[in-house]
Amino acid sequence: MSKESSKMQSWQVFHYARKRLGNSTLYAIFGKKNARAVDFWCQNPRTTGKEETAYDPIQGVKNLLEALDDLGHCDVVRSAIAFLISGTSLECGVSPRVVDPRPTITEEILLDYKAVANLQAAIEAGETPEEVEEKKQTAIAELDRTIAKYREDFHR
Repeated sequence: MSKESSKMQSWQVFHYARKRLGNSTLYAIFGKKNARAVDFWCQNPRTTGKEETAYDPIQGVKNLLEALDDLGHCDVVRSAIAFLISGTSLECGVSPRVVDPRPTITEEILLDYKAVANLQAAIEAGETPEEVEEKKQTAIAELDRTIAKYREDFHR
């Protein structure tokens, strides 16, 4: 079995959801006028005429997140994933938010120093591991925005 065939495919999510939730639930979620599209999204390309690369909303969101990640917007990708799992048993306590990079790389770099300094101060002050972890995540998100701004400026 090839590695590609063992990877989760977006149609499998729809196929499983239809099997467990039923057509009527999927139609209610995506709209009854889209019933044919929903049925199409559930099809296995190996056993139907559906192309392997056919579009569905899950694949579309994955493509969107990959494109943002390729440009260095990792914090936005993390926020989108946190949003998608919010309200489920997988929710990780990350508050989804989108913050645009500052207009200049210099402004972004200055914010990096501030975020790392806040992390260091929290450690030196003996804050709880949870508080330190939150400051670490803030610093990582800030560094991600700096890289995104750098990539944006680099490709101009």
